Amino acid sequence: MKIKFLGGAEEVGRLAVRIEDHDSSFMVDYGVIPEKPPEYPMPYEKVDGIFVTHAHLDHIGALPVCYHNDRPDLYATAMTASSMRPLLEDSIKIMDIEGYPQRFNRDDISSLFGSVTTAKYGESFPVGKFTATPYTAGHIPGSTMWKFENGSSIMVTGDLYTKDTNLLTGAKPVKADVLVMESTYAGKNHEEREDVVKRLRSRIKEVIDNGGKVILPSFALGRTQELIMVLAEMGLNVATDGMGNLITGIYLNTPGFLRSRSDFRKAVGKVRQIRGHKMREAALDNDVIVTTSGMLDGGPVLNYIQRLADDQESAIFLTGYQVEGTNGRSLIETGVLNIAGAPVRPSMQIEFFDMSAHAGHDDLISFVKGVDPQKIILCHGENREKLAEALSDYDVSLPMNGNEFEVN
Repeated sequence: MKIKFLGGAEEVGRLAVRIEDHDSSFMVDYGVIPEKPPEYPMPYEKVDGIFVTHAHLDHIGALPVCYHNDRPDLYATAMTASSMRPLLEDSIKIMDIEGYPQRFNRDDISSLFGSVTTAKYGESFPVGKFTATPYTAGHIPGSTMWKFENGSSIMVTGDLYTKDTNLLTGAKPVKADVLVMESTYAGKNHEEREDVVKRLRSRIKEVIDNGGKVILPSFALGRTQELIMVLAEMGLNVATDGMGNLITGIYLNTPGFLRSRSDFRKAVGKVRQIRGHKMREAALDNDVIVTTSGMLDGGPVLNYIQRLADDQESAIFLTGYQVEGTNGRSLIETGVLNIAGAPVRPSMQIEFFDMSAHAGHDDLISFVKGVDPQKIILCHGENREKLAEALSDYDVSLPMNGNEFEVN
């Protein structure tokens, strides 16, 4: 088999892995780096099918480009397929608002969804000479590791998380000859999730007891819903705003992907979903607001921060990675963010809580040992060398974007 990374090899984001044998070709993901403007992968190269690992934009953000002049079959779980549409449609709105080059249009999105076949975890199906099987990746609901077999086997993890959370069961190793694995947190381990959640709950209670409000900027997919569950038993008045509400509805109505759908439904029943201008005006009557965007680059969160900016008793608690160049990264590093074109330095308390949905260094090593592959290909990371050093007993490759190489 020949493998070529059109993106996401030596970088985090815009993952696009093209795999070809003598009879067929397919691709895993085709995403963007969500900068201003977004960075796209190398130009699309025609394939028979595309397999989607999950619905984050750094894995799907460029997919409609592939359907402008082509109609490859597209495979994803039902949860991923349902979650993709609002994000892709929102991308068009952002391109219009920001004046970015129009790389795709609504017709391309329609063509994409006209090509979707949904897949179920653990159920194999033929694709050309290959057999494809999806397995849960533990990253967000619907996230998938794809295993392809044709004599030998190759597995592409996409983004990977191996520990259980309130929302999901962690990924388990699956035997494969070749493992293409993300390495976002190579060289870095996370604080234990239970300790992070305990500390976050404690700080939220402290802020509220002192008369403040808590703003939790949050990614719409996965993080909003996990925070809903984290807050469910605290007895607080919690509101959710932004696209996360739409995704929450998709999660509730797509069975088979959550650790406990009934527990999630109970937790959602305890929050107030903000819909419309009038509800947004009164939202600060609540103790906590969970709202997009997770990196503070738009959405309702900026309105709430602006209204509380001078309140030293209130807090902004960030729980997700803040990409360089985003408002969130600026707030952490300088205490300043941009709202409506003007710099704002909130007097609010600002803290970061590591609730990453990516496996840490030691967890990636344990996962590799469970897979026990003959060959490892590390991608989607900027410090892959640190992980390669720890895996010196294996045959490890560190490909670069645009380089084609063969695996047996």
